[in-house]
Amino acid sequence: MPVSTVQSLIKRWKILGSLYIKPRSDRPRKISAKTARRIVPDAKKNPQVTSGEIWKKMVWLLQGAQYNGT
Repeated sequence: MPVSTVQSLIKRWKILGSLYIKPRSDRPRKISAKTARRIVPDAKKNPQVTSGEIWKKMVWLLQGAQYNGT
């Protein structure tokens, strides 16, 4: 292990009292990871798809209906 890594770990221990990585205070995601996993493959298949078309499809999927692309 490099000396600089050990030094940074010691510094973190002295400042925080712990070596655990704390969660960041980022903005919350607008969509869940599950929804993103549904959207990404479709967007990769058809890169020309608009956000409106993606939204319509997701609404249909969330309602449990079959999406026909119109």
